[in-house]
Amino acid sequence: MSRHDSTPRAAWNLVRNDPVAYLFSWSQWVLFHMSPLVVGYLLKLVLDRLDVADPQVPVLLLVAILGAEVGRWTLLVSAAVQWHGAWVGWLTVPRVNALSSLATGGGPVAGRLPGSPGEAVSRFRDDTQDISLVLDVWLDVSGAVAAASVALVVMFSIDPLAAGAALLPVAVAVAISAALGPVLRTWRRDAREATASVTGFIGDTFGGILAVKTNAAESAVDTRFAALNASRAVVGRRDALGSEVIRSLGYGTGEVAVGVVLLLVASSLRSGELSIGDIGLFASYVPIVAGLPRWIGRLGVYHRQADVSVDRLAELMPVPDRHAALRPVRTHLRHGPPPMEPTATDGGRLQHLAVEGLTVRHLGSGRGVTDIDLDVRRGELVVLTGPVGSGKTTTLRAILGLVPRESGTITWNGVVVDDPALSLVPPRTAYLPQVPRLFSESLADTILLGHPDHELERALRLACLDEDLAGMADGPRTVIGPRGLRLSGGQIQRTGAARALVRRPELLVVDDLSSALDVETERELWRRMVEDATSSVLMVSHRPHVLEMASRIVTLDAGRVADVVEQG
Repeated sequence: MSRHDSTPRAAWNLVRNDPVAYLFSWSQWVLFHMSPLVVGYLLKLVLDRLDVADPQVPVLLLVAILGAEVGRWTLLVSAAVQWHGAWVGWLTVPRVNALSSLATGGGPVAGRLPGSPGEAVSRFRDDTQDISLVLDVWLDVSGAVAAASVALVVMFSIDPLAAGAALLPVAVAVAISAALGPVLRTWRRDAREATASVTGFIGDTFGGILAVKTNAAESAVDTRFAALNASRAVVGRRDALGSEVIRSLGYGTGEVAVGVVLLLVASSLRSGELSIGDIGLFASYVPIVAGLPRWIGRLGVYHRQADVSVDRLAELMPVPDRHAALRPVRTHLRHGPPPMEPTATDGGRLQHLAVEGLTVRHLGSGRGVTDIDLDVRRGELVVLTGPVGSGKTTTLRAILGLVPRESGTITWNGVVVDDPALSLVPPRTAYLPQVPRLFSESLADTILLGHPDHELERALRLACLDEDLAGMADGPRTVIGPRGLRLSGGQIQRTGAARALVRRPELLVVDDLSSALDVETERELWRRMVEDATSSVLMVSHRPHVLEMASRIVTLDAGRVADVVEQG
């Protein structure tokens, strides 16, 4: 990805998603930052009225100062409310884009998925927040620059030397922030990856708690966790140190500016060149200018952090585009989402799925499958079999678009399927992998995944889970634990089968259902499936009773079709 597509330009896409909300929030924050200018000028008028031979208390001016302060803090409340709505939108847009890309975007997603649950959490939580902080600091920087510009103009008209002294620290802060930018960017990426390693290991530990206990690996897990935390602490402190250096630089240069300006105007006061009101004005305006380096420092820190976050989110997209995850998208935040529309199934019900010349090569090993031809017609059960490593799983995943193919065509009822990852999804197809991924929800919820429940009873029966429900305290509403921890291996696999069947797919794709099922349970499951006869099936299996039921047996060897047996 090219750095020519700068992070500010990428972040600007978030503004385009709801420009009216951002403009409204921006105007309020600019007014809030500029409101001390009014108070400072009123203070000058008050002090000038008092610096006369017969001073009088300027009641109206004092009331005006009070009103200006009340108005300023009222504006702050309004700006904060508006900002919160905008902030939620900024966080939502990249999350929706990234999730949409992974769930419904074109092309295979295997190479784009984060390496662990912790890495996924880090990208969707931390990286989206870092990018949103850029837009947040733009609001404050805009207001601070506008207020400081007006203050500098006014002070320059009174004392040009003092005004120049107030501006110098701003230039220093900007220069140092720019020089440290590449280092801060590297440190932030290291910190993000270390955090993801820790959170991912925690998730893996809880998911594999049985493996830890049965292998007496508690001590090894504890040691590994301590080592990951120690590494995270090192890079985390380094990242925090770099960020605090930039922030402290802003605060430090601002305080220096205040001191230098006050020294310069003090001599002018003694010589009578400045009035008490002018000194009051400088006392009010110098902190405004001196505060600008603080915002410039934050701007530098947030931009460097967002550089890393934009890159990490772009890695989730189909193409390495730094703008893709931040482009405008409908979020439905204001009025809620519309009713779900059924998935389009152009091409009609399955009559014939044809695969011709399918070739896949795995990166690194170069292994895969070559010139695979196979057919699945309506009502057929087609079985792929062959030795370990012959390419059975790769063939299934390539047909579904889960891995990229080098060549070959896939047609559904004679219509070419250009992108199987988008087309071969429920209700056209459903996929049951060797190890189904379950959620820490109830049995019903992890099967339905938002699907209407009118097919739940049928799916449970076909997957031979009806008898298991009798032993569950809450039936289908029983919480099954992280990744189905409270279920047996066979129950996990049958739950995955129920999830696929509840969608009544035209084509059911199964990768070795027998890996965790005993022969009798699998035989009964397939008997019920054949009786139901609502789906065509393409599956991997070695079991004799499954091969006996098959309409066609395709044997693979070394990534090629070695034999095809028609069984009628």
